Amino acid sequence: MPGSRSIAVVTDSTASLPDEVATERGIVVLPLQVVIGADSFDESSPEATPERVAEALRDYRPVSTSRPTPAAFADLYDRLARSGTKQVLSIHLSGDMSGTFESAQLAARDVGVRVVCVDSR
Repeated sequence: MPGSRSIAVVTDSTASLPDEVATERGIVVLPLQVVIGADSFDESSPEATPERVAEALRDYRPVSTSRPTPAAFADLYDRLARSGTKQVLSIHLSGDMSGTFESAQLAARDVGVRVVCVDSR
C-alpha cells in the first residue's frame, strides 16, 4: 500500500491488472468476492481458484460474484489516509454492470480523506 504518496489510485479486481503492474505503479486493487454456495472468498484467493469454481459448477453448486462492500472500501480508504495519503482516485467497473462503483461512492462519503470515484463505463 503506498505510504508516502499524497494521491493513491484504487481500482477493483475487474481491472485485471497483473500484480506486478499494480505494484510497480502503486495501484491498490480491492478484490471482488467470488461466492461458491454459501461461502464468499476474495477473487484470486487460494479458495477461489478457477479449478475450485469449475468443480463447484460441475457439482451444480451456485457460483456468482459480489461487489466489495462499502465497509471494505471505507476500511481501505481509512488505511490509505493513516499511511499519509491525502486524496484517493478510485476507478471502478461501470455502475451499469456492477454495484462496485456504488459501494465506492457510499464509502467515500464517510471517510477522513478526499475520495474521487470514477465510473469507468
